[in-house]
Amino acid sequence: MIENPLIGIITPTYNRPDWLRINIHSLISQTYENWEQIIVNDHGVDVENIIKEFNDPRIKYYQNDKNYDLAKTRNIAISKSNADYLILLDDDDILFNHALEFRTYMIKKYQTHAFYTRALQMFYERKNNQYVQVGSKLYWDSVFDKNLILVQNCCPCNCMTLSREAHEKAGGFDETLTTSEDWAHWVEASRYYDFIESKVIDCQCSFRTDNSQMTGSRTGYTDHLPYLFKKWREYATNKEWVIMAQNQALQNRGINPKDHGL
Repeated sequence: MIENPLIGIITPTYNRPDWLRINIHSLISQTYENWEQIIVNDHGVDVENIIKEFNDPRIKYYQNDKNYDLAKTRNIAISKSNADYLILLDDDDILFNHALEFRTYMIKKYQTHAFYTRALQMFYERKNNQYVQVGSKLYWDSVFDKNLILVQNCCPCNCMTLSREAHEKAGGFDETLTTSEDWAHWVEASRYYDFIESKVIDCQCSFRTDNSQMTGSRTGYTDHLPYLFKKWREYATNKEWVIMAQNQALQNRGINPKDHGL
């Protein structure tokens, strides 16, 4: 295990310069200093002026020649990173000050390739041309289990810290997916490694009621489930339970499993 691993922060950005500035501030404030941030602009408004404000060589900025969406943009960013471990931090996410120090400590303690924490989800409404916080909650709380992850995701993307080796074994992000690409990536990595989890909340996601977040502005989550479930049930060690739980999850969303050969 590397004593002082380089942590790569993978940040796609698209037309949210004000949120990106807050995102970068959360990294500059980290107590653990051996990190690099790879920001890839997915053909949105240029934010190079924001990068220059910080004047920090750990922040690297690239621009896509066209809009590729999250999965491919993340793959591009990772290809430009030299990091030992990777964290997906979307442009409207933040890490709390001790997040990297804590995660690095836990990775070394457990000698793990995959470690995840918990996130606080903040809710914002747009009032008088600015966002106002209107609430917060724990952003899901799922234990790790090799069968359960085939039915439900284990954590938001910014909670997971994954080794480069685990990322490579998982095969990168599935660029055919417009949503759930992070979940699909965890599933592939979980076939090789057990995940270590912590109940500690060390990061924040945001949800805006004007539908301006990346995930909310995309479509296809429900549409992807039959495809993913069909693929994943072959990974199950308790296939009977996984089939039952997956089919129930589809039915809860108004999907008849039989219509998709499930």
